[in-house]
Amino acid sequence: MRNKFKLGDLICLNNYGFLITPDAKGIVGIIISDAYSIVAPVESENNSFYTVYDILFNGELFKMVPEEFLERYEKNEKDP
Repeated sequence: MRNKFKLGDLICLNNYGFLITPDAKGIVGIIISDAYSIVAPVESENNSFYTVYDILFNGELFKMVPEEFLERYEKNEKDP
């Protein structure tokens, strides 16, 4: 399976991601690890794997952030 993001990508949190930290609204983060998989502890019988990343937001490290919580940052500028 191909990962959605790679090391060094700029990202922001989507609506689900704000469950991690509501203070990150409008802040751009950077992916500082390769993707890795974890098994959800409450669902270990079902072997539910999640692709996660370590992210740096505003100088604070967030570990094991699920891929589903992230969006690629795209600068939104008008052409001059």
